[in-house]
Amino acid sequence: MSRFTAIFILLTLLAVQGFNPSLCDDEDNEIGSCILTHNVTVSGDGSGDFKTISEAVASVPNNNKIRFNIFVKEGVYYENVLVPKKKDNVLIYGEGMAKTVISSNLSRLEFPKSTTASTATFSVFADNFIARDIKFVNTAGPEKFQAVAFHSKSNHSAMFRCAFFGYQDTLYAHVGEQLYRECEIVGTVDFIFGNAAAVFDMCSIRARKPLMQQVVTVTAQGADNQEKSGFSIIRSKILRFEDEEFTAVAYLGRPWNSHATVVIMETELGSLIDPKGWVAWNSSADPPPPTVNLGEFRNYGPGSDVRNRVTWVGYNPVMAEEDAQRFTIDGFINKLGWLNVSCVPYNGSL
Repeated sequence: MSRFTAIFILLTLLAVQGFNPSLCDDEDNEIGSCILTHNVTVSGDGSGDFKTISEAVASVPNNNKIRFNIFVKEGVYYENVLVPKKKDNVLIYGEGMAKTVISSNLSRLEFPKSTTASTATFSVFADNFIARDIKFVNTAGPEKFQAVAFHSKSNHSAMFRCAFFGYQDTLYAHVGEQLYRECEIVGTVDFIFGNAAAVFDMCSIRARKPLMQQVVTVTAQGADNQEKSGFSIIRSKILRFEDEEFTAVAYLGRPWNSHATVVIMETELGSLIDPKGWVAWNSSADPPPPTVNLGEFRNYGPGSDVRNRVTWVGYNPVMAEEDAQRFTIDGFINKLGWLNVSCVPYNGSL
């Protein structure tokens, strides 16, 4: 890509996002926090423009080209929210992940004809979506099978200082380039899953106590071809959920499809991680196809010892730095610079 082309793409992105350079500060090559001016306010007590988040989303103009900011005041909002395709460029922010909570309890067990995505407490199909300082919860218990707290089928979506609480299939990163930074993700089985190209940076990933028959798996990545798709977990922590007694072991992931891609880099791995590290989707898929791409790079903590890891063809226990750089924020999801105008801080390299 020529320098002229790169500058043209960046200027186009700036125009689309309605970007104001004066709203962001630049420290250590990171785009800092923005001064957010809301278009509408949501408050359950009636003091805002709307009482529900769904009403605020409906007020966003269709085919929106400029960032539309929705401020959600402190409180628990019991609703299922959908951001449809035509509502692009929405930024929704709360007063903190412990204060602004969106909660529901849909599950596949109670609605067997529904899709996994349709159980989501919050689901977004529109592109260029940003969420900040909000907690997304699905309260369906571990016996309810798939029950999603957050579902993103949004390209160029970024979640900053958000929390995602559930059990099975908590966070569905469906497709597109996505960033989750400084987030808390809690679940039991395949609780980060999907087919997106997603980076989880500086996140707290916590495993909950499973039922007797359940196997705790942090990721289930679903790439089924060679197109760019995968999960990169960087500078994070994978530990037990502190509020529950946890005596089981956990696995970093199980390959969902033939080209499943997951890398864990510079991350603290707690003692809950089984020495094998990874587990097959089921007994008939062990070992997985050689086309899977699983790797670890400079992890630490009691669960980071790779000497007894699986010996699958598609698993690399000690990635080279050159390979690891391909899965950084800039190397994997930000080659076009879309994060530069998101006002979400990030560190693009290792």
